[in-house]
Amino acid sequence: MGVRLAKEPQPAAAGEAGTGRAPLGAAADSGPQAASVPTPIAAAMRTRRVLVVVGAGGVGKTTLSAALGLAASTAGKRALVLTVDPARRLANALGLQAFDQHTQVIPCEALRAAGIDAQVGVEVAMLDIQSTFDRVVTRHVNNAAAARAIMDNPFYRTASTALAGSQEYMAIERLAEVVASGDHDLIVLDTPPSAHALDFLEAPQRLIDLFENRAFRALLRPFAGQGTTSGMFARGSLVMRGVGRFTSADSFHDLLGFFGALSGGFDSWVARGREVLALLRSEGTAFLVVSGTDDASRDEAQYLLDRLRQDGLAVEAWLVNRVATAHVGVLGEAEALADHIGTALQAQTPAQAVEGAASHATAGDAGVAPAVDVDRRAERLARAALAMARIADRDRTLLAALRQRRARDLPLIAVSRREVEPADLGELGQLAAELATTAALSPLEVHR
Repeated sequence: MGVRLAKEPQPAAAGEAGTGRAPLGAAADSGPQAASVPTPIAAAMRTRRVLVVVGAGGVGKTTLSAALGLAASTAGKRALVLTVDPARRLANALGLQAFDQHTQVIPCEALRAAGIDAQVGVEVAMLDIQSTFDRVVTRHVNNAAAARAIMDNPFYRTASTALAGSQEYMAIERLAEVVASGDHDLIVLDTPPSAHALDFLEAPQRLIDLFENRAFRALLRPFAGQGTTSGMFARGSLVMRGVGRFTSADSFHDLLGFFGALSGGFDSWVARGREVLALLRSEGTAFLVVSGTDDASRDEAQYLLDRLRQDGLAVEAWLVNRVATAHVGVLGEAEALADHIGTALQAQTPAQAVEGAASHATAGDAGVAPAVDVDRRAERLARAALAMARIADRDRTLLAALRQRRARDLPLIAVSRREVEPADLGELGQLAAELATTAALSPLEVHR
């Protein structure tokens, strides 16, 4: 299968007259109307309340989430970007010193000063697992003494920060808090890497299953709400001495004490878990799956897509990030240029090279390299252009195959590769414009 692009001349962008190049920030798919066609993401911002960004680690989810928030601001949407583990570099790009658990506002004036046609400001916040867990415990436990017993329990600090699934569940809890506040038109949730994405999706149901388990409740009934153990589970009892042969009796005691104190709020936890599941499955929530062009992240994305759909969750689009954007027509031009320069270089005799070097030296122009060196640098440049054109051709072929074989019924959006990740609001704004106004893949003509 091959991929062919339309050959019609492309209109030059402002400042690039006659080059035929797309303007900075244009998406992978050039074409006369591509820059003006809204993407499914733009439609999602109008119809959805929550966009959940999922994918493998290192594919740019956090940067894309921030760009989505900026795109929402240009549509007049009050957006909050809630991120789990942002890089300091991204905070600086947004004009912030660092992320923290408190909501920080990037004012509309700052966005406009960066060239972004914002109608409102953007809010950003980082998920703080510990503080979220503390609020959740206080909300679900029916009295202050029980809440204090839970928080003072040694097991609690482990459960609230390091227990498998705790980060993912608290991310959903924080999302539910924000949605309930009604302060935002759109919430963009940047999730942990997909190694934990299933924990993110399964955490509410796991909690419901545990807290509704009759045997588990029966085990905790003797000391429900007390946070202490007695009888057969008292410290030094025969049972606890037996437990001590296999694990730390003190740790097991702390575990039982923790759940004992928590058990008074089990029904409230279960009800909240059901609310969270309902939120994830509601019409107001959609998922965006993100991958790179590499096999590993694409396979992760496909697996996530299958699981999301299996669980009845709406997927809005698949974003393939960092796609090489050179026009496939450049391939032949770069190859011809490289061959031409290489042939010319080979035709130059040593005597001609020496004569050229001598003429530069005689002229006293020490800052100009000999002609042969100029030719060699030009050849290296042409070869580099050729390599990039081949990468772009590979990426386009990959995207076309992905659309046909893996995501026929799902919008597939190619996000342009950049030399470096966005370093300021202006560059993030260019990415935001691409996400909202580029129709990916539509100019491609796929044929066998």
